[in-house]
Amino acid sequence: MRRSRKLIAMMMALLMTFAFGLAACGTPAEEADDGGQNPVMNFIGTYVCGRAAIEIGATEGKGATAEVTWSSSVAENSVWTMSGTFDPETLQFEYHDGVRTDYVYDESGEVKSQEEVYTGGHGFMTFTEDPITLTWQEDQEHVADDMVFEYASAAPEEGEEVGMPNPWSDVASLEEAAAGAGIDGFSIPEGAEISLGEVKLTQARCMKGLAEAVIEYPAVEMTIRKGNSSVAEKGDISGDYGEYANTWEQNIKGLVVTCFGNREGEATKTIWQVDDTCFSITAYGMGGDEDYGLSPDDINSLINGIQ
Repeated sequence: MRRSRKLIAMMMALLMTFAFGLAACGTPAEEADDGGQNPVMNFIGTYVCGRAAIEIGATEGKGATAEVTWSSSVAENSVWTMSGTFDPETLQFEYHDGVRTDYVYDESGEVKSQEEVYTGGHGFMTFTEDPITLTWQEDQEHVADDMVFEYASAAPEEGEEVGMPNPWSDVASLEEAAAGAGIDGFSIPEGAEISLGEVKLTQARCMKGLAEAVIEYPAVEMTIRKGNSSVAEKGDISGDYGEYANTWEQNIKGLVVTCFGNREGEATKTIWQVDDTCFSITAYGMGGDEDYGLSPDDINSLINGIQ
């Protein structure tokens, strides 16, 4: 997926420079037909799910734009751009001009090659208000079917506050993450050895009802979450709603967990619930291994130390 959060953030920022430049230098969003603000202004900003991020912008009238950046590895990603009209009644943005372009980067992060996969793509992006989320119906390849993109941050015009603030807060420890989330404690098996190496916290953060721990290895980024069932999507708080080839259950000392992965027996995503508390573990390969997953032994070791 990426070597580190800082690296992918930098790469995504570079790829989005052109889109942001248009927003800053072109015509800003004008008044909608009804004399008020363009209604899509309530939803502009960044939405994320797994390895994909969607940047929503506004143009004149009820116009909307979107740019999707989807990383397949540190050296490769795909970018979709589209524009269309936002319907405030259905909270749906429809487009007919989608363009997908695939990029390959060299070691310095410069574009080594790019290929335009298709133009004239059609689809819909549909928003919800509470919580703010986005779903994407992409009619050419159906790459985002069943995925739910979580609102991550606003993208206001200069000198203007629009959208919602970033719900996530970076904190110094898992104790602070639990307190900030309003949950009863959060711990991971720090110091334990799994096949990837020692479990060592890289980053802790929280939002209302949800705490998160990030553990980074040279070729894998692992995320562990604990949260209230009220913020889960059908018991899933992972933020990863993609489809996997295999789904199975694993029994760990009487606790039944559900695993998802493209390789049989190797879990890219694992979720479980205890009373009203939901947990998840996701592990993404960052060296080009899109189908990486944790072994049953690794899952057992991790879950036994998560509280």
